[in-house]
Amino acid sequence: MKKKIVSGLMAMAMATMSMGLTAFAADDVQVSIGKETVKQGAAFAVDVNLDAVPSAGLSSIDFAINYDSSLLTITDVKLKDAGNTGAASKEGELGETVFNWYKTDSQIIIIWATGLTDSQYWVKSTGKFLEISGTAKGDAGKKADLTIGAVDRAAYPGSSAKANYVFSGVGADSTANYTASFTDGYVQIEDDTPVTTTPKPGDADWGNANEDDAIDVSDAVLMAKFSASDSSARITDQGKINADVTHDGNVDDQDVTKVLKYIARLISKDDLAKK
Repeated sequence: MKKKIVSGLMAMAMATMSMGLTAFAADDVQVSIGKETVKQGAAFAVDVNLDAVPSAGLSSIDFAINYDSSLLTITDVKLKDAGNTGAASKEGELGETVFNWYKTDSQIIIIWATGLTDSQYWVKSTGKFLEISGTAKGDAGKKADLTIGAVDRAAYPGSSAKANYVFSGVGADSTANYTASFTDGYVQIEDDTPVTTTPKPGDADWGNANEDDAIDVSDAVLMAKFSASDSSARITDQGKINADVTHDGNVDDQDVTKVLKYIARLISKDDLAKK
């Protein structure tokens, strides 16, 4: 892997240095990272998109995505449609050097470079350029920022200057270097603990112990079984509240009797809501 990365960087550097004329183009390449919300410990995938790609195309792309390795584990970076230009096949034995990525504890380094001067094999399309995947291992509630910038390395071996990001097109007669604007993304980490809602008496449907939207003999039977500690009585916390029509905090024979009176039309639904 390291040899392939070095080969890609060398191809980029040598191609640029060999040109007689270098121009800084006005075009502003736009790079944006997606946003995703996942559960703690779950897998994630975010896209890196290109927009406003110059019509001449890009033969060299070199930048980094900063991330927090205490929050995210990066497992793969895949080249997507905008980066699959056919250059790898055209390069032959050097095809595997066209796209490479590697990671440190703080950066994902992206290198896409072709020595082909025929621009039909350059990056020209907008849309999905990369897909970054991994696992959200950080604490729930944390937001793992994904920010774009330059790779943390020397501009060239032995240099004290730091590298800058690269978006350029190396043609037969000149090199065009493009500025870029970035939109950062993130992975929001959610708690994997199920959210439970505590039922409240104010939400009660009095007498409806089985929560089937009707108050009938089946409710009275369920309540009678539950009050008798019958293990077959399946009743939810909300069902217990609904069944407590005597409003004394228990479900017992008195509640069963009151529900039976309602079923016999001896009392009204409003009576079930009263002590």
